[in-house]
Amino acid sequence: MILELVGFRILAPALGTSIFIWTSLIGIILGAMSLGYYLGGKLADKNPNLKTFSNLIFIAGLFTFFILISKNIVLEISLLFGLKAGAVFAALVLFALPGVLLGAVSPYAVRLAIKKVENSGNTVGNLYAVSTFGSIVGTFLAGFYLIPNFGSTNILYGLAIMLMLLSLSIYNKKERVIQATLGLFFLMGSSLVSSAMTQNNFIVDKDSVYNHIRVYDIENKEGRPIRIMSVENFADSGMFLDSDELAFEYSKYYQLDKVFAKEIKKVVMFGGAAYSVPKDFLARNKNAEIDVVEIDPETTKIAEEYFRLDVNNKRLGIFHQDARMFLNESQKNGKKYDAVYGDAFSSQCSLPFHLTTREAVSKIYDILDDDGVYIVNVISSFSGEKSEFFRSEYKTIKEKFENVFAFPLMKEKGNNPEAVQNIMIVAAKGDINIDDILEKNKNGEMGELLKNLWKGEIKTDDVNILTDDFAPVNYFALKSCDY
Repeated sequence: MILELVGFRILAPALGTSIFIWTSLIGIILGAMSLGYYLGGKLADKNPNLKTFSNLIFIAGLFTFFILISKNIVLEISLLFGLKAGAVFAALVLFALPGVLLGAVSPYAVRLAIKKVENSGNTVGNLYAVSTFGSIVGTFLAGFYLIPNFGSTNILYGLAIMLMLLSLSIYNKKERVIQATLGLFFLMGSSLVSSAMTQNNFIVDKDSVYNHIRVYDIENKEGRPIRIMSVENFADSGMFLDSDELAFEYSKYYQLDKVFAKEIKKVVMFGGAAYSVPKDFLARNKNAEIDVVEIDPETTKIAEEYFRLDVNNKRLGIFHQDARMFLNESQKNGKKYDAVYGDAFSSQCSLPFHLTTREAVSKIYDILDDDGVYIVNVISSFSGEKSEFFRSEYKTIKEKFENVFAFPLMKEKGNNPEAVQNIMIVAAKGDINIDDILEKNKNGEMGELLKNLWKGEIKTDDVNILTDDFAPVNYFALKSCDY
């Protein structure tokens, strides 16, 4: 179970965190263990002995370490196959052999433990009870302690070494001691070579409870230095190193709140990451407050250290919890906001499905003041076969909000509506005269943003409203992002 949970963290930086990754990983490991059960049973009936049993565990340790030294190249190759096939390929190459070997251990252990047929049921029951209990302990240990405190790489090192030491404790003859010693030297040597080959310039490169987070500096097209926070290999947010102005074009559209709402005194944002938008909000609204709902506390710590976030600002509230849970609690408690910003992503193009549904939109509507506005960032094409997610989400929001507007950022995509792009959806709760808004904001920064307002028809008759029961957001993202 530890290997399976860590496996997800190994695949996520390259392939994301969609349901397809879990499906591939669980399916491959279950298939590998099933084959291991079969082969282990065959092997155990031939000549059951401690030496062979120990060898199975020792080799499993070696192949566990193989994951570490081969994962980078395997993941690079997997990207050539697309998301689904790439996830299956990576899981198969990295985890199948350890899975087969570890699966073979169980029937072999049963065969060694059975001394009398009369007691075989009790023996098998005890072994399966111990095995299942170990899986439970491993699951909680990995999820609650190992992954957030040690990272996936160190955990795999630990697993490989523990398997080798376990094999040594089972069969500690001279030859096995030599094998274990050579194996450990192999581990250390390969580790040094692997580390030398994977040197990078990341300022931060670490696992948190929720994500794999990287921070690095680049230059934009104009040569200006930008610091990027990447979450699961997706450039989630960033800032200019030489100023506090917004570095990503889409993030400027949250400033439209003051155009579509009568007043802005308190807002809430789902998704903080590097906190670029909240910092901008506090800078341009000197008397307003913003609550940020960011599920991962580690991103907040990194934002404070590397992205000039002042966590002690009294006008900034930070909530480390799932945004849907926050919505549920806010609705029950009668919290009200003048604006809700949506910028939470579970992978490169995919919003968390439970924030996209009819039920979630209804809760967002309820926590808004009478003249409040909801602004959400969607990554999709605007029209064509890759536009299902945008059009489904637009239809879902439109069911609750009478005034819904779309701002596709097509300039960055050659004005092509079928290109995958940021699309900002703005939904106003109060009465809106869009012609009056456009007339009053002809010039200036707001005028530039409003120029991207889509004034044509948005076809939604061939898509469904998203619900908690049915919201195939991962499927839409698979089509949109060309994995």
